[in-house]
Amino acid sequence: MKTLMTRMKQMKIRTKIIALYITLLMVTFIIGITIIYAIFDRNTEREVGEAGLQTVNVLKGNLDLIFENITQFSNMIYFDKDIQQSLKSIEGSNISSSTLQTVQSSLSNMILSGEYISSVILIDSYNSHYKSYKVGPIAVNTEDYKKTRWFKQMQEANGDGFFVHRSENIVQYTSRPNVNYITYIREVGDMNTYDYLATLLILIDESVIQKYFEEVSEDANSSFCIVNSEGDFIISPRQNREALYEAIQERLEGDASYEPIQFMGNDAMFIQKDLGINDWKIISVMTMNSKNIMQNTYQSTIIAFLAFNSVIIAISAIALTRLIFKPLTKIQTHMQGVERGEFVPMAIEAGYDNEIVSLKRVNNHMIHSIQKFIERIKVEEKIIAKNELDLIFAQINPHFLYNTLDAASALALIEDNKNCFKLIQALGDFYRNSLNSGKDLVTVDDEIMSVKNYMTILNIRYDNRIKMHYDIEEEMAQLKMLKLILQPVIENAVYHGIKKREGQGNIYIKGYIDEDEMIFIVNDDGAGMSEGRIVEVLEGKTRVDKSGFGLYSLIQRISIYYGIESPVTVNSEIGQGTEITIRIKRIEGVDRHVN
Repeated sequence: MKTLMTRMKQMKIRTKIIALYITLLMVTFIIGITIIYAIFDRNTEREVGEAGLQTVNVLKGNLDLIFENITQFSNMIYFDKDIQQSLKSIEGSNISSSTLQTVQSSLSNMILSGEYISSVILIDSYNSHYKSYKVGPIAVNTEDYKKTRWFKQMQEANGDGFFVHRSENIVQYTSRPNVNYITYIREVGDMNTYDYLATLLILIDESVIQKYFEEVSEDANSSFCIVNSEGDFIISPRQNREALYEAIQERLEGDASYEPIQFMGNDAMFIQKDLGINDWKIISVMTMNSKNIMQNTYQSTIIAFLAFNSVIIAISAIALTRLIFKPLTKIQTHMQGVERGEFVPMAIEAGYDNEIVSLKRVNNHMIHSIQKFIERIKVEEKIIAKNELDLIFAQINPHFLYNTLDAASALALIEDNKNCFKLIQALGDFYRNSLNSGKDLVTVDDEIMSVKNYMTILNIRYDNRIKMHYDIEEEMAQLKMLKLILQPVIENAVYHGIKKREGQGNIYIKGYIDEDEMIFIVNDDGAGMSEGRIVEVLEGKTRVDKSGFGLYSLIQRISIYYGIESPVTVNSEIGQGTEITIRIKRIEGVDRHVN
């Protein structure tokens, strides 16, 4: 991430703007398409689900009509006087030909009247049966039918009919053992006494209901079936039986009218509706072909929209290049010429006032200011020299003050009141001597005291790691000298000498009078410097860490104030320490200021 940010910062403005434009465009494009697709997907699923549910409702209505008609046909048998008379006349297993002909005729008429009725069977109280069917042959097991669950249910139904799946192997298709069907069962009783006369079975072949399935949907991939509460097929689908069975088993506890699913690798809608008979449900799985068609259209729209935006991006890039980037490049080239010393103002087009024109005006103003500045350089050389003196105070004192106050805050937090008081008192004395009411000169005694206060502060901060040694001639105590001459040297010895070595360090300050000069020698046993580094320091070639800046500024101050050339000499050996010798003129009398 950091590398990416670095590379982005290094990009040209043109690249940044185009990249930002494309990124924002793509983000908004993706978010918009995602939202539109989600709405489209949800609406499509709802429309397909409602359409599928409507189809299932139509199918249920057709099936309700079939089952209602079956009930009506059973009434025809029940209330048929000839059937009633014939069944009452039976007194045993021997059936007269007239009785057989009457019953058989009624059953045949029912078969002919109901196109969805595949077989009709009547079993009398003497276990004799009568049958009529469209596709046979069929066999009827009259010995075991009274042992079935549906027979017991019929006895408890008080004459009402009901539907069951198959017939518990009572009715058998001998040539088609796997035929599936639904049976309507009803007791036929005496209309006067309600005594049991016979059992009526009306069979509806599975193929009849599947024909209705096909009529309500033209989609060859859609599947319909009727299941019970355990998910077993009452009426099987014509295709995808196993896949549909798994889908049903996963949703036995579900009660949603419709829900989207994955079926045979395709988007589909699972629809369920109570049939109103027993615990049976109509189940439909309808593929969402309309959704796929809409999705293809949707994808084509996205591609067209993306192509259109690509054209817009290209046109925008060309326009930005001509209107912004090209003028900016010209300004950049002109400013590079200024950097080489070619102070030529830029031409400004009349009648325009925009950011580019403003940049040109600023550039011309900058060129004019630089030219004026160059003209004043020679006049201001002395002022610049004085500013260099002030710079050393700005470089040393504020930074030192901040660090010292931080140390005082830390001592206050740990309640080291003694060291905190000592630190703050030393800081106050140091600045009192440094400022000296704005005067440039202080006594040698005050300068040494300033060094002692400074070292008091540092030793509190660095746990008394630095040991000071003073050897100053008594005659020098009240002589005047430029203030803050020794402090930068001591600071340099601490930060670039002693701090770079392990353990405690020593600094020795020796001062003596040599005719009309005062000599100060500062020794440390720190890390030392190479010959090359000594040359760099004396010539003011600072490094990234600013080491050597204070010493070079000190040389400049002494040279400007005392008029001494090369007032500082440096001797050093790596690993052994450094010796700095400072020569200044002996001054007696009142203070004077640098002009």
